[in-house]
Amino acid sequence: MIRVIAVFIILTATVQAREFHYLARSPKALLMGDAFTAIADDEYTLFYNPASLSKHKGLSVFFINPDVSATNVLGETDKFENFPSRDPVAIADRVIGIPLHLHAAAIPGLKLESFGINLFANVTANAELRNRTHPALDVDYRYDRGFIFGYSFSLGKGFKARKPSRKKQNSKKSNVSGSTTSFGVSVKNMNRQGIYDSYDLFGQELLNIIAEGKTDDYHDIRNSLGYSKGSAWGVDTGFEFAWTSKISQFSTGLSVMDVGGTKYKRESGVGAIPDQEMAINWGIAWRQDFWIIDYALTFDVHPINSAVDYRRKIHFGMEFGIPLISAMFGWSGGYISYGAQFEFWPLKVIGGFYGTEIGGGYRQEEGKRALIYVSILHFSFDA
Repeated sequence: MIRVIAVFIILTATVQAREFHYLARSPKALLMGDAFTAIADDEYTLFYNPASLSKHKGLSVFFINPDVSATNVLGETDKFENFPSRDPVAIADRVIGIPLHLHAAAIPGLKLESFGINLFANVTANAELRNRTHPALDVDYRYDRGFIFGYSFSLGKGFKARKPSRKKQNSKKSNVSGSTTSFGVSVKNMNRQGIYDSYDLFGQELLNIIAEGKTDDYHDIRNSLGYSKGSAWGVDTGFEFAWTSKISQFSTGLSVMDVGGTKYKRESGVGAIPDQEMAINWGIAWRQDFWIIDYALTFDVHPINSAVDYRRKIHFGMEFGIPLISAMFGWSGGYISYGAQFEFWPLKVIGGFYGTEIGGGYRQEEGKRALIYVSILHFSFDA
């Protein structure tokens, strides 16, 4: 069974050759249109803007927090009803043109005042079968693991997040008024392994693999298809300005993730290892907390430096919360997202649906995805 799953991940896993890949994304942010640069206040702060660490106060620890996402089959129900199990031609006919996606990750870590650190393990497998007359399989399988740590320093006396109360565990209300300017930097060490290529189903390359009898073991399959692995160090920087009153906060942030682009040194294999591209991100956020009800409105432009249609870089997000429960909505590069969060210690659960562009233009091809995130035994203590 494990072997079957592994083969599926590798061979039917989106070449999202045209999808911009970040090292890690917050499930909450994805459901808010991925407009998170100026707010970045959850476990994924270091993957958005290290300057946002200045918002944090006291100690927060995240022990167990897996997230999983996959192709939203609810949007393609006609394709998956009575799915054939043994006929390769029928299977190919069903899945052609459907971007298949499978992702699993975990990022345990902690924040101590303006310092943060995360370990991360991130597996993403994408694939798409294209062209009925001359089928080709695009494959993008990545497994990233490593650690990241960062620090932020600030000038001013503005917002510091307080420990949530029992009545409202997601409270963001501040006791301090004023403005704060923050600067942050993070450093990360990463190991990446995977496959990134397009394969002609009737071409000589795949026929040679089959003819050589290398189809029984998925290790042989992935090696024959160009599996490689390598390691790299990367640096991120960020800036944030926040103005806070008793119940309101305005913030704007700018981050440069993977400054100069993070290039991997290949340690084994013969295939190319995709570099981690530099991403310049800018965002603004407005939020208010009325104790019983709170809300946040966010807007991002990212990645600013990417050579794609500017409309793909536009992101909007909204969050509305009451004690224990909040709802998220978003718009990311032309596609909507929505979901909800439930939090009651020691459990936090996030679930929802989002779309992302995997084609070469604007609203050319949507990757429809569903996600779920669970955090268990997370602790927060005021200083």
